[in-house]
Amino acid sequence: MKLRKMPLKKSAKFLILLLTSMLIASVSAVTYISLTMESTIAVYKSNVYFVAGSDDGIAGLVVTLDSTNTTATLTGLRAYPNATFTYSDPVRVRNNATSGSNPQLRLAPKVDPSANPEDFEYVKFLLNASSTDDRWLNYTSNGSSWTSPTGPTSWTITGIAPSTEWSIVIYTKATAGATVTDSVDISITVDVY
Repeated sequence: MKLRKMPLKKSAKFLILLLTSMLIASVSAVTYISLTMESTIAVYKSNVYFVAGSDDGIAGLVVTLDSTNTTATLTGLRAYPNATFTYSDPVRVRNNATSGSNPQLRLAPKVDPSANPEDFEYVKFLLNASSTDDRWLNYTSNGSSWTSPTGPTSWTITGIAPSTEWSIVIYTKATAGATVTDSVDISITVDVY
């Protein structure tokens, strides 16, 4: 069997094709690279947290804060039949930053109440700030069911200036026929952004 010689022109084309293929393969390999990012995330205590207000310990009110002061439980709140009762300073929201941070706050419903709507007229929360804007979160009862707050529960305000506190005022009113054994649990959030 006799081998035939490849013409020089075909050899040159084959060599160019081979070199081009190798070049494309090496360029393609370069574009498939791996990027790596490493992060260290540290835990910080929030600069905004709850503090007990001056009403703590008055008229049966007990304010209990968790270890980070980000959850406040108020027990012993009272509502009187056919009369509005006001806690003007039960719990406060504090901005403990020394400068720069003016957070916005939003009161929002967390869990809708269901117990004893026939015994209450309302339970209202007011974010008491220096501005005249309303910052209400109102739970009202029609005698057979609770109505969750409506309207705005978020306010675009300057925020809490560093090293200041805002109180959350609470208003309660029971119906004329309510008794001492009647109660309702209400849970709200104070969102900081």
